[in-house]
Amino acid sequence: MERNIGRIWVALLVVALAVVVIVQGDSLTPVDVGTGEGPFLTALVQLGILYVVALFVERSLEVLIKAWRQGGKTRLEEKARAAEESGSAAAESELQEYRAGTQKRALLVGLTLGILVSLSGVRLLGPIFEFGDAAAPFQQAVFQFTDIILTAGLIAGGSATIHELMALIDDFLKASRRRAKQ
Repeated sequence: MERNIGRIWVALLVVALAVVVIVQGDSLTPVDVGTGEGPFLTALVQLGILYVVALFVERSLEVLIKAWRQGGKTRLEEKARAAEESGSAAAESELQEYRAGTQKRALLVGLTLGILVSLSGVRLLGPIFEFGDAAAPFQQAVFQFTDIILTAGLIAGGSATIHELMALIDDFLKASRRRAKQ
């Protein structure tokens, strides 16, 4: 049971998110940035917004995890230092296992915070693509659900991931402008 607790939480979050998206329907509308300058620039603006949000989430997550797990880490580090003198590697292994558990918990809490932020309206795909009236309500709900999960994953992945995506889009735009001038 302990081994699968992360999977259980993720499954519960996905089910809860699906229920919210289906029940709320069109009331979960994304933030409109209103640039009107094309999908790539809109994506870049959205990634900039997500970058700032990810920085806030990272910092709050760092504080939460430190308050939550620092005592155990300090205790295991002292135990590992004492065991190092006697030549035992078991304490170091226990410390590494504790660190891995902390990373797993940080990712789950980060994903949860990302889902909450995404449910509040900060999303990546919604402002880039427009459905109009032609799309079926089910298709719109699936799109919103996918947008929420994708945005939450990007936020949980941290600001470095979003910065890399921004750089990739910026490089693509610069290369396109150079080709257009030639």
